[in-house]
Amino acid sequence: MIVNEEKHGQDNYGVLVNDPDTVERLDNTEVPEKAMQGTPWYTVLSNLTYIEAFGYIGAYVNEREKLIEDGYADITGEDGEMS
Repeated sequence: MIVNEEKHGQDNYGVLVNDPDTVERLDNTEVPEKAMQGTPWYTVLSNLTYIEAFGYIGAYVNEREKLIEDGYADITGEDGEMS
C-alpha cells in the first residue's frame, strides 16, 4: 500500500512523501508465509495518554517554541523574536 501510494503521489503530483530507500526496500520485500498483523508504524501522537506522558506540545499552540525545552539557549533578535 505504501509503495503504491508513493508511486501515485510522485506520478500525479510530483510529491515525495516517504524515504526512497524505505519504499524500495518495501517494494523488494516478499510476503512471508505467516505475516505480522497490524501496522508496522505506531504514531505516539495517536494516543492521548502518550501525548501527555511525553509532554508533547501540539503545533496548534501559539508560540510553542517558547514552551519547548531543548537544551539550547534561546537566540532572540533586537525585536525580541526568537530565531
